[in-house]
Amino acid sequence: MTGSATAEAPRLPAYPPAPGTATLVDSSIFVFRAWFSRGEQPDARGRPGGAVHGFVHSLCQWLPAVPPGPVAFAFDTSLRTGFRHRLDPAYKAHRPPAPEALREQFGRIRELLDCLGLAQMAHPEFEADDLIASLAAAARRRGLPVHVMSADKDLAQVILGDDDLLRDPERGTAATRRDIERRLRIRPEQVADMLALAGDRSDNVPGLAGVGPATAARMLRRLGDLEAILAEPQAVRRCGIRGAARIAEQVASGGAALRLARQLTGLVTDVPGLPDHAALLPRGPLPGTRERLEALGVAAPYRSRLLRIAHDLAHDLAQDLAQDPTRNPAHEPREDPAEGHRRMAYP
Repeated sequence: MTGSATAEAPRLPAYPPAPGTATLVDSSIFVFRAWFSRGEQPDARGRPGGAVHGFVHSLCQWLPAVPPGPVAFAFDTSLRTGFRHRLDPAYKAHRPPAPEALREQFGRIRELLDCLGLAQMAHPEFEADDLIASLAAAARRRGLPVHVMSADKDLAQVILGDDDLLRDPERGTAATRRDIERRLRIRPEQVADMLALAGDRSDNVPGLAGVGPATAARMLRRLGDLEAILAEPQAVRRCGIRGAARIAEQVASGGAALRLARQLTGLVTDVPGLPDHAALLPRGPLPGTRERLEALGVAAPYRSRLLRIAHDLAHDLAQDLAQDPTRNPAHEPREDPAEGHRRMAYP
């Protein structure tokens, strides 16, 4: 996590093992895919509806296969207001703002999830990746494996357990911790350091000149982490990389820039005010959801499918809890609100 972003995580009570798997969704990637593939395709009311339609289609494809357990959809609203932007105004500054037609559809998608009884959230200070990393840390404290739905390389940092998965269900890929280590040749705990050294063009994080992911990974395999590299820049000369002397000099003179980059690339794992475990469990559709789905622009063939999927998620979880009532989150100790774990008001 980025140490300057939040205070030290409060001490949490011990929890009994919780049921199932925590499914954490990087929602924006699925919305943007739908937007870019369908554009401003109108809905039945003539509004731009391509993002809503594509997102709903995506949900119907993979949401039925989500295992029982908490499910959370994280959204980004902090591109211009978050702590990273204050640390470095150039952070993601090259990204144009979402057009109004897409922003309006984001709002409808979030309301749609509420109607289906599925937790959704965003934060003005923290990005969706931070929310996912924090929820994953909380799930891990309860003994749950974590499935992250995303194609974002930054979220490889979250895949820490042997049963965790980084899944892109639309492309049919699923990476375990071991897969990530084989592909990147570093541990998930080293991903933020690698991005700080090599840079991250998609987020406008510069990195060291002439250092790509493979070179950064080699440095980390030999020296451990970014702080160890900064503590002894000349050790880079022993890493067997091309231009080692030049890179060592960059490290020696660029410590402040590298530490800033590491604050930008690392994920926060203690975002305050997130919903507790029980609030993330699928609750089933709210009364009147069918009519509300129509008003939100969900096409008729999808309404019954969404209702059935949402019902089944809640029903499957209830059956899982019935097999072992001692693991019902209603019996778990609650966090102390004074410790900063108040439930977030969904914006």
